[in-house]
Amino acid sequence: MSIEDFRRYLVENHAAYEAWGKHIASEINAALIEQLGEGAAQLFIKVPPTPRVKGIESALGKVGRKGYNNPVQQMTDLVGVRFVVLLSEDIETICKIIQNNEQWIAVVSKDYQDEIEVNPKLFDYQSKHFEIRPKINSVISGVNITTDMCCEVQIRTLLQHAYAELVHDSVYKPVGPVPKKAERQIARSMALMETTDELFCNTMRLLCDTNKPRNDFLKELKDFYINKIGRQYLNQEDKINYCFLDEYRSFIQEDLLTNLIDLLDKKKYISYKIQQRATANLFFAQPVVIFTYWLAINEDSNKLQQEWPLPGYLNELRMILSDVGVSSGIGY
Repeated sequence: MSIEDFRRYLVENHAAYEAWGKHIASEINAALIEQLGEGAAQLFIKVPPTPRVKGIESALGKVGRKGYNNPVQQMTDLVGVRFVVLLSEDIETICKIIQNNEQWIAVVSKDYQDEIEVNPKLFDYQSKHFEIRPKINSVISGVNITTDMCCEVQIRTLLQHAYAELVHDSVYKPVGPVPKKAERQIARSMALMETTDELFCNTMRLLCDTNKPRNDFLKELKDFYINKIGRQYLNQEDKINYCFLDEYRSFIQEDLLTNLIDLLDKKKYISYKIQQRATANLFFAQPVVIFTYWLAINEDSNKLQQEWPLPGYLNELRMILSDVGVSSGIGY
């Protein structure tokens, strides 16, 4: 393919490459939301994954530098999208989503973990890259997408992204000589970043292990709420539930869920009260509201109010105390 033919191809297919990149980003985002939930998925991705179509002059210049004779096949980054996550352990989540999608063929073109195994003494640019092509010709957003159209998807951590942003143009695509001292400084910074990521990952594992009983109980409590109160009444805010459960962590024992089940079986009006209020009152849309009823019956009301971890929902506690026939000592 001549340079002019390639230029013409790029002009004619700009919209197609843009549509292909957007489609891939959308599919990955949708799968991530399905897996984690919308709020958690938004927090999981640290930089918005915006597809970028390679500029015509940049693409033509690369052909000249690389000597490509079939640039449509050989140039894998005519459109690209980057997913930036917090930790190296998070990269695998995106990788699995890419590899499990049946719409495309995804080939790993760069894997920093393999490179570390081959050369463990080298501290250099780290990222995981996929070359993604559609399995069949298709129409997306009104344009034809052919099986030879490749989108490069990069997945990296925030630390890896900071490193790449700093050195990409200055070191990997230099406009002049790069001093050995500068290369050494860059290698040292990557070594520090790799160590930092490892410490972050270890810290997150410790936090996860410490909070596992609380988190597992919240999942069970959520399922119980859905089963007994109704999914349509649930509007879970994790911060509310975590704050509550951290205060009453000592009560989370093996028999607690059984006690809550027995409570709602014996006092059926509790489910009705929760349903009545859940739409208009956020606290009653939380799984921990069931736990609150149990505390209201089994714990001293004055102590509950004094140690209540959610001051904005103190009135809700008093409503619950009233429901179970316990005086709060304060009118409302």
